Amino acid sequence: MEKFYFFIFVFCSSIHFSFAQPSSKYFENINSAKNSFAKKEYKKSGQFYSTAFKSNGGKAYMEDRYNAARSWALAGIKDSAFVQLFKVVKLYDYLDYPQISKEPEFTALYNDKRWLEIEERVKLNISKSDGNLNKALVLLLDSVYRDYHNNKMKEVSIKNEFGEGSEEFKRLKQTIQERDSCNLKIVTDVLDTYGWLGRGTVGFIGNYTLALIIQQTGLGVQEKYLPVVMSAFQSKDIESYDYAMIYDRVSLRRGQPQLYGSVIVSIGNKNYVAPIIDVDNVDKRRALLELSSMNAYLKNFGMKWDVNKYKKDLLLLEKEKPKY
Repeated sequence: MEKFYFFIFVFCSSIHFSFAQPSSKYFENINSAKNSFAKKEYKKSGQFYSTAFKSNGGKAYMEDRYNAARSWALAGIKDSAFVQLFKVVKLYDYLDYPQISKEPEFTALYNDKRWLEIEERVKLNISKSDGNLNKALVLLLDSVYRDYHNNKMKEVSIKNEFGEGSEEFKRLKQTIQERDSCNLKIVTDVLDTYGWLGRGTVGFIGNYTLALIIQQTGLGVQEKYLPVVMSAFQSKDIESYDYAMIYDRVSLRRGQPQLYGSVIVSIGNKNYVAPIIDVDNVDKRRALLELSSMNAYLKNFGMKWDVNKYKKDLLLLEKEKPKY
């Protein structure tokens, strides 16, 4: 049974920005995973979720990891279910004990000692958050997060059903553009009012949502908030990965090489690492941010780090001039 989420509708002025598109492979595989789940092909569903996560450099939306755990649990593959559940409760500071404790798909996991660890971690998350979270902002940013995710899923669904050139797809794109503009207005209003908010104030999802929306917007907005992002990094109120991604994307859009090698660009059906300054020392800079090595990072994209090949690829990037 798919979950239905409560949305907060916020009235905002219609300001249009051009948003960079995330990996379409991710949302296509998530869509396939949901379709397989509906057909009770649970193992196949879990495999689609895994493929989606790999296509996105190992990153995923919380609800997708949660649903992947449901698929693996029903497929009887407990280890994979627990891998996703531990990520849900640890990476995202998951708090909804009533939901996870009563989820019917997880009953097959109850006799495993790891289930007690999952429940205890959720209770720990709740105890740590009591009295500290700004619940109004948590709900507001959660609505932005889910709206963004659901719009991308609708885009894949309509594209597959009617095609990119259809009137249905064009109407949806217009709606998504309006929603993206509204979500950007919400996020920038939060930043202008409160500054960058850490996990202790808005939880993991709220903190990630700030980074997600700023990552996807245009250079002008990114440049405006880059000092806020850098200050948040100094105070440890933003994840290192999100900081590196925003910083690198701004550098590339300014016509400068990236610093941390976080931005990957697709040309045709192949992925390439965008230009990096002082490439021979990129792993040292990544280590300072406690990021994985370039080789470990690129494995998530099915790539292997080869400095010599990277330097040759620069000629292709210079010729193609991809948009960052």
